Amino acid sequence: MYITDLRHFLDPRGAIGPTKGAARAMAQFHTDLVAHASSAAGEAPAAPKCFKCKKDEVEAIVARDSAIVWICPNCGVEGRTSNWQGTLWDLRDRPRRR
Repeated sequence: MYITDLRHFLDPRGAIGPTKGAARAMAQFHTDLVAHASSAAGEAPAAPKCFKCKKDEVEAIVARDSAIVWICPNCGVEGRTSNWQGTLWDLRDRPRRR
């Protein structure tokens, strides 16, 4: 299980910190995950593909403790992402389309 604090991937301004390589790919996975899980149902961006097997989109929900819990239905890799609230990818307060 991957336990992630989203702030560890962000620079002081709140943007993705890593600029290349595996760290950038992992940061992008987690920010895409936050956007997907925090958006209203039906308006959510697509879930990211699993970073490990790259075959299926991960399934993600916001848990009772506000962490985003996710799992890949193909390979079973799973994780919890915390401290995503208030980041650029937190879409909870995004106005709904009419």
